[in-house]
Amino acid sequence: MKTVYYLQPSSFCFGVQKSIQELEKLIADNPKKKIYCIHELVHNPRISKYLKDLWVRFVQSIYDVYDQDAIIVFSAHGTNRVIISQAEKKFEHVFNLECPFVTKIYREADAYLKDGITTFFYVGKYHHQEGKNIVEYLLSHNVNIYVFDNSKNIPQIDKKEKIGILSQTTLNYQKTKEIFEIIRKKYSNAIFPAPSDICKATYERQQVIIDNINKFKTLVVIGGKESNNGRELYEIWIKSNKQTIFGESLADVMQLQKKELFENETIAVTGGASTPKEDIQEVVDFLITNWYKKEILTLGK
Repeated sequence: MKTVYYLQPSSFCFGVQKSIQELEKLIADNPKKKIYCIHELVHNPRISKYLKDLWVRFVQSIYDVYDQDAIIVFSAHGTNRVIISQAEKKFEHVFNLECPFVTKIYREADAYLKDGITTFFYVGKYHHQEGKNIVEYLLSHNVNIYVFDNSKNIPQIDKKEKIGILSQTTLNYQKTKEIFEIIRKKYSNAIFPAPSDICKATYERQQVIIDNINKFKTLVVIGGKESNNGRELYEIWIKSNKQTIFGESLADVMQLQKKELFENETIAVTGGASTPKEDIQEVVDFLITNWYKKEILTLGK
């Protein structure tokens, strides 16, 4: 029997949902004010279009905004506190809509700095908005910071050095745990976050794939191309050398030849923490119309 497994949990996490709802409220409460979001609120094209249709303006910097009475919004990915401070001096209305799990990392960074730590290991991707902002914030405090996301790239420094360890919230949980263990064995003075900086939503969306890895032959991951948590889901499965499809919507999936798409009789569908439920459901519904029976797979089942 052909089966499409809808993996749960998938779609919006708490942090993404909270950021969207807070911005929607700002829009509703301020119908006459211009609202500028610095970078995308979340990495998903459907959400960006939805907000643009509500007249939210997306810009790359606070210096792209010339209306001092405008509302300035910072994204869910977190923002360098120096930039937020600059915005608060320049504009009357400034709102930081970052995910609470990202806020946790800034609090940890501040605690390390207060403790006099001047060397940091950041396990993450500098080109990603979350990583870029926290790294630049730490650099503004004249510290040494090493950025990497692979155990092969763990820096060789003085083993007596006191090191503050931080990580991006959307990395592969198991891989990051292994990197931390290597650092812990190598550097006795390393200080680690507790609990892990990998957010619960990221962990759960990865774990449901791992828990059910023998139940399906194809995995379809729906998410924005810039979404790291979505790409991590894709990479878990592709490393098993099984068929993996990654796209932003059903339209991307439909670009495949039907023979290729329906190559296997068991297909799982999931989405990253910034993927709207509608985008995932459209793919599931499409497979149902092609004679796949829907089943739900959850953590540990």
